[in-house]
Amino acid sequence: MLEKELLNSIENPDAQLAAEAQAGDVVAEEALIRKYSSLVKSKTKAYFIMGADENDVMQEGMIGLMKAVRKYEPSKNASFGTFADVCVTSQIISAIRTADRIKHRPLNTSVSLSNPVDGEGAEGITLEDTLSANIADSPEQIVVLKDVTYYILNNDDNIFSDLEMKVIGETIKGYSYDQVAERLGKSRKQVDNALQRAKKKVNDYLWK
Repeated sequence: MLEKELLNSIENPDAQLAAEAQAGDVVAEEALIRKYSSLVKSKTKAYFIMGADENDVMQEGMIGLMKAVRKYEPSKNASFGTFADVCVTSQIISAIRTADRIKHRPLNTSVSLSNPVDGEGAEGITLEDTLSANIADSPEQIVVLKDVTYYILNNDDNIFSDLEMKVIGETIKGYSYDQVAERLGKSRKQVDNALQRAKKKVNDYLWK
């Protein structure tokens, strides 16, 4: 039994650290937080492009990471990294959705895609406009689309049509409009329309 536990700890060090952290080991907890802080930073970058305050997003992401440390169960057959990704994403998206309601250090409501983009030469241009060209050109935008879609589906709130889901699925794999159209046997215009509808639904889901 002892040999099996030792083998498990070697093969899955994150699970071992999580177990130790849950037992009150502060050093183990800090080790996991340090290791996965880069995950939070990457999410912060992705959501910051939508207009939210970077520090607020970072703080929410760290809260999600702390929840992952405290709630992780190796028996669920998911790696700690995968579980942490889900927890961080859910925390950030939940904070964005409830910002207007809680009125407590809210994430800036200018995250709305319909608000103007700041910056030289960007006057009158909205974030929705920047997403309408080719979302596959921006890894951050793909992260946001993937995260929010997963969040919606995971909460049993499927708001997408079959075509929209197929287009989203191909888009987050990194395919261009033309490639998605070819793979699905649709016209480029059909793909563009489906993705624009999906993005509007995502925006409405987050802010309404």
